[in-house]
Amino acid sequence: MKKLTLSLLWMFCSTMLFSQVYRLEPVFADRARTTYLSYWKLLEGSAGKEKPNTFSLWGYQSDKDNWATGTYEVEYFKGNAAEMYRLLKDINVFSEKYGDEDKVLTEIEGVRVQTFIRMGFKYTLVFDKENRSVCMFTRKQWKHILAQFESFCKTNQIGYERR
Repeated sequence: MKKLTLSLLWMFCSTMLFSQVYRLEPVFADRARTTYLSYWKLLEGSAGKEKPNTFSLWGYQSDKDNWATGTYEVEYFKGNAAEMYRLLKDINVFSEKYGDEDKVLTEIEGVRVQTFIRMGFKYTLVFDKENRSVCMFTRKQWKHILAQFESFCKTNQIGYERR
């Protein structure tokens, strides 16, 4: 009985010490395409440690026609502020350089990126880690996402150009 009590007490204490609670703050949101760039704001935990600055490019995809049963969450990229800045900046550079060509493929920060032209619209696709889903934006939209990211980081005093 003592072992059980001690182990439960240990589990409770370690959970309280090592748990972290985050809130996803929107940096960019495209609700029509259900794609988001979010900042993981630490609410609880890691007292006394350096505050992490994690960002995610994520969204929802649908396997079926029914959003209630066939929708799943997709993470395209997750990293710190410097990694996210490099990703967004390099996507913009890639879009500028190859945006007029169809189906040019590269890898940026470990993520597959491809140009795509459909009915005269020029898109840059970013694939998820499993290469099953994409988020698709035009050059102008990618520039807007980068500008939103830079503005968010400056407003919240998050360094993104170092490292």
